[in-house]
Amino acid sequence: MLVGVGVDIVSVKRVEELLNRFGERFLKRILPEGYGYCLERRKGELPGCISARFALKEAAVKALSQAGYRIGIKDVSVEGGGKALSLTVRDLPPRLKLLYSISHEREFAVAVVNVIELQFPP
Repeated sequence: MLVGVGVDIVSVKRVEELLNRFGERFLKRILPEGYGYCLERRKGELPGCISARFALKEAAVKALSQAGYRIGIKDVSVEGGGKALSLTVRDLPPRLKLLYSISHEREFAVAVVNVIELQFPP
């Protein structure tokens, strides 16, 4: 059963400005767990790649909030990329499953997270 939905949109230009101003310090603050994929494999699209991952973290917080779980952005981690993109949430109950998607283009990055509650037989 669907118990929460979260969506977030991020300005790629704003993230690019923050990257130019603060560099790796900014990256370590918003994605301490894994910005390596963006640096290694998406260097030409670095602001968009970072923006999409940040949007995913925000969307996860919103979706879990709807499902009754209060978490912070630091409880959410995003690693990898492409088909190996991984979203994990600290202390997520095993009965909850997260379905998610991210995308970015020149101006904006967007992410959506659905929280599904698995129904186990009694």
